[in-house]
Amino acid sequence: MVDLVWPQRHDRARFRCKGCFMSTVEGSRQRLCGLFDRRAFLRLGAFGGLGLSLPQYLEGADKPNNADSSFGRARRCILLFLAGGPSQLDTWDPKPLAPLRIRGEFSPIATSVPGIEFSELFPQIARQADKLCVVRSVTHGDTTHTSAGYTMLTGVPHPLANTPNAALIRPNANDHPHVGSILTKVRTRRTGAPVFAALPEVTKDAAVNEIPGQNGGFLGNVAAPFRIEGNAARTGFQRPEILPSEGVTGERMEDRRLLRDALGRRLAGADSGKLGQMDVWYEQAFDLLHSAALCRAFEVDQEPPALRQAYGSHLFGQGCLLARRLVEAGVGLVTVYWHYEGPDDSPVWDTHQNNFRHLRTRLAPPTDRALAALLNDLATRGLLHDTLLVCLGEFGRTPLVNAFAGRDHWAAVQSILLAGAGIPAGSVYGASDRDGGQPAKNPVAPADLTATILHLLGVRGDLELVDLTGRPLRACTGAPVAGLI
Repeated sequence: MVDLVWPQRHDRARFRCKGCFMSTVEGSRQRLCGLFDRRAFLRLGAFGGLGLSLPQYLEGADKPNNADSSFGRARRCILLFLAGGPSQLDTWDPKPLAPLRIRGEFSPIATSVPGIEFSELFPQIARQADKLCVVRSVTHGDTTHTSAGYTMLTGVPHPLANTPNAALIRPNANDHPHVGSILTKVRTRRTGAPVFAALPEVTKDAAVNEIPGQNGGFLGNVAAPFRIEGNAARTGFQRPEILPSEGVTGERMEDRRLLRDALGRRLAGADSGKLGQMDVWYEQAFDLLHSAALCRAFEVDQEPPALRQAYGSHLFGQGCLLARRLVEAGVGLVTVYWHYEGPDDSPVWDTHQNNFRHLRTRLAPPTDRALAALLNDLATRGLLHDTLLVCLGEFGRTPLVNAFAGRDHWAAVQSILLAGAGIPAGSVYGASDRDGGQPAKNPVAPADLTATILHLLGVRGDLELVDLTGRPLRACTGAPVAGLI
C-alpha cells in the first residue's frame, strides 16, 4: 500500500505521498512523491469503485496513446492472404447494375446485415456479415504480384515497383519487414510460443518467384516467422522439426541446453556478433521446445469432428483452424497463405482465364466454408473481441472481363474483410464506383491499413526500426484509419 499523508493545514489543496513512482494525472506526468491537487487525487481514488486497482491504473497510464481505447485492443491477429488477387466484383463488392461484361456471371445475395450484399458464391460468409467489416476502397498503383504482395504485407511500396526492373524483384536483406516481424520487436513472447508464425508455404508468383515481404527483412532472421509447412498430400501440416519428438523428456532438453551453453562459452571469442545472434535463435528454439501449449496446438485431431468438418478438408480451411489454435497458444500473429494448387490457367486467385469457373468450382467454396467457420469459432469461444481477423490479397482484378472469360490484375481498388478487436461489425467502409474500378469514397492506402493493424496490436505509430546501414526508419509511415477503429 502507498502511505498517503494528508497535510495538517485544512486549506492546503495539495498533499504528499511516501513512495516513489510515476503517474499520469489530468494529462501531466509527474511523481506522486511530489505534490498535486486534491481533486486529481479524488479522481484517482474513484477508480477503485470501478474495480480498477492503483497498479492497474498506473500500468494503463504508462501506455502510449492511452487516451485512445482502441490502441492495443487486439491481443492476437490472423491474416489470411488470398494469393493471386481476388476479384472485388465476384466477392464482396458485386455490381449488379453494371453491364454484363463488368458485373460477370454471378448475382448478389443478401447478407445478415440489411443493405450489404455479397456475391452468391459466399452464402456462409454472408450469414456472418454481422461480425465483419467490408472495406471496398483499398487502393495502390502496383500490378506486379511480387511487389504488390510486398506492399500489402509490409505497408511499404517496393522500390522496384513499376520500373523496368520489376521482373527482377526478389526478397533481399534490405526489405522492409512483414507486419508480423514488426510485432516481434515490441511483443513479449508468451508461453514460449513465437510471436509470428506463417503457413502452409512461402508464397510465390507462378510457384517460382518468391514474393518479398514475408520475412524479417532488415530485422534479420530473429524476426522471421515460425514456418509451418503443409504435408505432401496437402491434407494437413507437418509437425515442425523444432518441436520435441516423442520420448524427449524435459531433463534431456535441459542437458542439451547446458551442453550448448558450455560450447558457447568456449567459442565466445570467435565471432561475438554471429554468436550473439545464434544465442537468440537457440533461446527461441528452447522456448519452443518447452512450450506445452504450442505442442498441443498441433493436435488438430483433438478438435470435435463437427468443428473440423465445418472448416472443411481443404488445406486453407485446415490452416484457418490451426491458426486459431496457434493464437490461442500465445502466437501473436499468424499468416495463412493460399497455397499453390491449381491448374496453369489459375494456380491461385490469379484468374486471367476462366475466372467464373475457377471461382465457382475451386476457389470460393473452401474460402466460404473456412472463413465463415473461423468467424463463428472465434465468436463462440469469446476470442473475437480481442482477435483481429484480416482477409486480403495483393490487388483486385479488372472490372472488364477479358476475351478468355478472365479478369486481369487491377490495383486501383480491391475489397478486403476485417473483423474483431473493435472493428465496426456489420459495416462497409469506403466504396468503389459504379463499375468497381476506382475508389469513390474513403480510399485506403496500404500504409494506412498497416498502421491500423499495428495500432490495434499495440505498436506505437512512431516506432523506429534500424536498417542494415544503421539508418532509423519508421515502422510504418501511414496513419490508422479512424473509421475502422
